[in-house]
Amino acid sequence: MYTGVAANGLVSAWAVVWGRRRHGAPAGFTLGGLGFVLAVAGAVLDEWWHTNVGKDVNLWSPPHLVGLAGTVLIAIGLVFALARHTRYGLEPRWWAPRVLLLFGFADLIHKSMVALDHYTLDAWGRTPDFYPLLLALFLPAILVTAVRALGAGAATGAAVLFTVQHALILLVLLAFDMRVPTFTPIPILPALAVDVAVAVFAARRASPAAAVAAGMAFVLVLYAQETAWMAWTVARPWEFARVLAAIPAVTLTAIGSAWVGWVLGTLLASAAEARPLAEAFRSPQRTRAAVAAMLALVAVGLVVAYRPSRAEPPASVAALGLAPDVGFDYRDAVFWEALLPDGWREPGVHGAYQEAIVDGRGIPLGPAWCARDDATLQRELATVRFGLAINGEPVDLARYPRTRRRLRDGALCEWVGVSAATPRPGFQELVYTLGRASGPPSRLTVQLRVKEP
Repeated sequence: MYTGVAANGLVSAWAVVWGRRRHGAPAGFTLGGLGFVLAVAGAVLDEWWHTNVGKDVNLWSPPHLVGLAGTVLIAIGLVFALARHTRYGLEPRWWAPRVLLLFGFADLIHKSMVALDHYTLDAWGRTPDFYPLLLALFLPAILVTAVRALGAGAATGAAVLFTVQHALILLVLLAFDMRVPTFTPIPILPALAVDVAVAVFAARRASPAAAVAAGMAFVLVLYAQETAWMAWTVARPWEFARVLAAIPAVTLTAIGSAWVGWVLGTLLASAAEARPLAEAFRSPQRTRAAVAAMLALVAVGLVVAYRPSRAEPPASVAALGLAPDVGFDYRDAVFWEALLPDGWREPGVHGAYQEAIVDGRGIPLGPAWCARDDATLQRELATVRFGLAINGEPVDLARYPRTRRRLRDGALCEWVGVSAATPRPGFQELVYTLGRASGPPSRLTVQLRVKEP
């Protein structure tokens, strides 16, 4: 990941500092250079965050989102640089730049799916309101940009390319026995709806209305597709009343996103036809107004997407609904060595910060112990005694079963199989104590922030 970011930074630096002066390198590399700086800033902030706040277990943290925003700017900068450099719009039969641009748009779809975080990792927790809102925020802008820059069918082409790439990525991850996200959402049908809407309104010369039609068509097909998926495949159907209540806001979001794509695609088409960007909307004044409106819509979209999680007071053990659980994925466990501070086994006091999502499934809370093989694990467990208190209330771990997992590094671990079946949003303090037959105990306090989906 960092190699790819660094390569783009070096290319952008060369183009801006040296290549532009000698060869007229496209100014899109300047945008890519800004994206590189932002991505590096996200990496630095991420390191600070891990040191001073804790290990974040999902993407929705400021450092991750800053880094992702940087890579989005890199991709957009490369798309504009390619269009300006090749001027493919002057050569209708020149297909190579168009294919490369499709890869660029597919990459932006990938980034949108990454930004969905747990919604793409597991379909179980997808909501009928915020999940479609995020899709409406990202995808119409990308798809309409593709249509405006490349012509009819480009939105569907980018969606198909993304889907093929995503399938290949999943196959590679599975080949290495790694955890994989869901295959959905598949954006091909919504992209086809965008293509049809833009084509119909362009044929009628109602171009400005094409963005509105594209956004509405996107939402209609998206809700039909995702509602059917949640009901028939995930077996967790959405409540009809919640769907109806969410549609107006999701539709307005999709229309605004599509309009952003209309402006961005028009600018990209102007670059491809070697026309000044200031004349993209027939006059510098109109172009400045369109760009200003686009940036304002982007800012509004960022504000709309910010949904602070509701926080309740620390919950009692009874409210958390502790229940036996031996079927959990250890990578979802709070007590997983990869998420714990170094040296947590040593005597003394240790602390950690973690995050979890209320997604309809329990959160595994039980402590664990790992060793290199079964004999060592049995021997060490005989001298180890765990305790757990949640928000100051002790938990009787003897009531819960034990379950073992073999980790990818070969270690064998035994967990106390207990999960919070009804987690509550807010901060929960989990205090684990580790006592041994000889020597002082170790105490690990985990500040667990539970977020709503």
